[in-house]
Amino acid sequence: MHKFIFESITMSSPKQKRSGAQVAMPQPVARALRRLGQDISVARRMRRLSQEDLAQRIGTSLSTVRRMEDGYAGTALHTFLRALHVLGRLDDLARAMTPENDALGMELVREQLPQRVRTSSGKKRPAVLSKTATGEGDAHGHSDELEGF
Repeated sequence: MHKFIFESITMSSPKQKRSGAQVAMPQPVARALRRLGQDISVARRMRRLSQEDLAQRIGTSLSTVRRMEDGYAGTALHTFLRALHVLGRLDDLARAMTPENDALGMELVREQLPQRVRTSSGKKRPAVLSKTATGEGDAHGHSDELEGF
């Protein structure tokens, strides 16, 4: 029994069988596919579209829409994307994937920032006097300009 369950999870496409690679579907990915399919189903119904209507609008079959809404892993990514486009939600996905919204990626970049930056010639730059030091600030010694720029 356990062998059957494992084999059904690790089944590969015909192309994968030729190369010998078999990769099990990670559970978080399977859950995300099911959730995305459910969310597409809810969005479709909120817009009072039938599965047939959605299939026609995205240029696919009714069975493909049913499999997509069931979270079937074999559904092509472009099918999900076309459905999101028809439902007016494609921009939400695009925004979610911007580098600014990639917390892990931004943290990795921050970790790689140098502690200090030296001039390319290795010589020290002359010190720049601020406007407050030269008397060009306001009555309290404040200046609106950034120092060094």
